Amino acid sequence: MGLLDKAKEIAGQGAEAAKKAAGAAKEKAGDLQAKRHADDLAEQLGYLIVRERTEGADVAAESQRLVDEIVALQKEIAEGGGDEAGGESAETVGE
Repeated sequence: MGLLDKAKEIAGQGAEAAKKAAGAAKEKAGDLQAKRHADDLAEQLGYLIVRERTEGADVAAESQRLVDEIVALQKEIAEGGGDEAGGESAETVGE
């Protein structure tokens, strides 16, 4: 194998490694975005509970919707294979 062939092979390996790294970065960014959205929903849920306790407002339907969205986001994160996402419960979102 000539020097030029070896250089082409090494360049090809580098390009493949760059593609894998870009894919991993994109996945991690998606997980981060989903975690931030879940945090926002958890904050909204907290405010609903305060309204319920202080004003006696009926927030059951809205709070259940928020819980369902948070759970769906957690499943999405867990299925994405992110290292930080595995096993995170609704109680730990936002910490």
